[in-house]
Amino acid sequence: MKRKLMAGILASAMTMSMVLTGGVSVSASADDASTQGTNTFVDGGTELSFWTFQELHVGFWTEMADVWNEQNPDRPINLTVTTGESHSLHSKLLIACQAGEGAPDMADIEIGYYGSFLKDGYLLPINDAVEPYKDDIVMSRVEMYGDKEGNYYGADFHLGATVCYYNMDIMDAAGVDPADIVTWDDYVEAGKKVLETTGKPMCAVETADLFLPQLMLLEKGVQYVDEEGNPNIATQEHADVIDYIREMIDLGICEIAPGGGYHMEEWYGHLNNGDVASVALPLWYMGRFTDYCPDLAGKMGIYEIPVWNEGDTREVLQGGTGTSVIKYTENADLAKEFLAFAKLSAEGCTYEWEVLGFDPIRTELWDDPAITENKDNKFLKYFTTNPFEILKKNGTDLTAPDISGNYSATYSTLVSTTYANAFEISTDQDAMELLQGEQDTIIY
Repeated sequence: MKRKLMAGILASAMTMSMVLTGGVSVSASADDASTQGTNTFVDGGTELSFWTFQELHVGFWTEMADVWNEQNPDRPINLTVTTGESHSLHSKLLIACQAGEGAPDMADIEIGYYGSFLKDGYLLPINDAVEPYKDDIVMSRVEMYGDKEGNYYGADFHLGATVCYYNMDIMDAAGVDPADIVTWDDYVEAGKKVLETTGKPMCAVETADLFLPQLMLLEKGVQYVDEEGNPNIATQEHADVIDYIREMIDLGICEIAPGGGYHMEEWYGHLNNGDVASVALPLWYMGRFTDYCPDLAGKMGIYEIPVWNEGDTREVLQGGTGTSVIKYTENADLAKEFLAFAKLSAEGCTYEWEVLGFDPIRTELWDDPAITENKDNKFLKYFTTNPFEILKKNGTDLTAPDISGNYSATYSTLVSTTYANAFEISTDQDAMELLQGEQDTIIY
C-alpha cells in the first residue's frame, strides 16, 4: 500500500479547483494569511489564536468570544482570528502540526481535509466539553469528526441537511409539483416534462466536486472509505450511481455544471438566469442563493431530496467544517469549552442561522417561532417554502459522510479526476472499470 507524508496529500489536493464545504473560498491572498479580527480586548484575558479559511466565520468567532466573556467574566479570552485562502491555510496548518510549532490554538478545518489532521493525531478530543450539550444537538454533526474509539474532535457550524432547490417558475411552466417527486425515477420523469416544455435541464452535475454522486451514494448506505478508512470508491453501488447520472445526461435532463462546480462564477450566473430547474445541495447553500442569485428571490422552493425507494429516509448530511483544538495549545481546557459554547449553545446556533444561514444543529431552535417564523430573516423571505418544515419532518435520523482514515486522499482524487472522467472525458468507459482505475491512483 502506497503511503506518503500528509503534506504530500495536501499538495495533491491543491490541484482541485474547488472546496467541498459549508463555506466558500475567501479573498485573502493564497500566499499569505492575514489577521482579520479580534474580539473586544479584556485585561488579563487568556490569549487564544484561531485560524479559519472563511472570512464569513471571522465575525462569528469574535462575536462569540465577546458573548463568552460576558457570561464568563472570571475566564475571559482575547481571541485573534486569522484567515486566508483555503488550500494555502490548510497546508500551512498541516505543516505547523507536523513541525510541532507555529500552529494556532484552534482552527476551522474543512471536511475534505479533516481526515488528514485526525489521522495523525494533531487534534484533541472534546468529549467532556460537548457533554453538557449532547441532549440539545444533533450529535452526528459532532460524532462524524471522531474516531472508532468514540472520541470526537470537532463540531460543525450547521446540520448540512441536503434538500432540493426548485425554480418554481420553471416547475410551474412544466406543470410539475415538486411535492409529488419522491424517488429518483420520479425526478427523471419530471425532468423529461421540464425539458420538453421549457427546453431547460432539470439539474446539473459537477466535474470538480462531488455533491450529487455523494448524495446518491449515501442514500444507498455506501461510503467513499471502508470501515478501516481505506479508499472504497470501486463499488457496484458507485458504478450504478455514475451510470444513473450518465443516463440523465444522455436524456438531456442533466448537464455539466458551468465552470465544473456549484461554487463557480459561471454556475452562479447560469443559475441566476433561470437556465436550470433544480439543484440538490445542503441547506447552507441558501446563502449562495441570497448572495449570488438576486433574480431568483421569491422564485425558489425548498423540498425534500428524492430517494431510491419510496419509504427511504429523505435526509443526508453533506459538506461541513469541523472546528477543532490543536494538540499543541497551552490552554486546552479553555479552548475546548469556548469551542463547544460557540458552536453548540443557543446563542451560537442562533447567530449561525440568522447571520450565516446555517441550519442549526441545536434542535430546540427548529420549534422556536422567533427563529422559524421571523419575517425579517433574509433566508425565509427569499424562499417560497420554509426549510424548518423539512428539518422537523425528517428529525435526526441522518446519514453523514465517513471522513475517517484516508478520506482526504480519496476526496482529492474524486474531485480532481474521477468525476471529470466519469461525466465529461471518458463517458464511454465502463463505470466499474473507471472506478477501479481511479482507486488505484489514490496515494495514501
